[in-house]
Amino acid sequence: MATTMAGNNRLVWKYTDDNGADWAISAKTVYMLGADAAKYGGGAPEPAVPAIPQQIRPRRVKCVASGKPDAWVIAYETDATIWTTPGTELLLFRGGIDVTYTSTKGKRGERNRDGIRETA
Repeated sequence: MATTMAGNNRLVWKYTDDNGADWAISAKTVYMLGADAAKYGGGAPEPAVPAIPQQIRPRRVKCVASGKPDAWVIAYETDATIWTTPGTELLLFRGGIDVTYTSTKGKRGERNRDGIRETA
């Protein structure tokens, strides 16, 4: 079971980087435990998984909805449905309501902020 971070509606989730290393990262509970959770990839990490280093910027997918601002959503694994399949629908909570967003071909690959990668 994923560990919920008290009072912040977030939990600890597993992010797998482009080299296959697993990292613990904060994620929104409402998405990771909701009906669309499998589309994001990832899962509850083992207790020994280290926190993601600050210099790693996770990969993201651009999602769009009619009349709403674009949303950039983290793909927690390289085989996550939102990363591999443009046109995937996600239910995102925006402006106090659930809004159906659709993933696009727009991607921001994983990056290192300072060019140095830490390994476990």
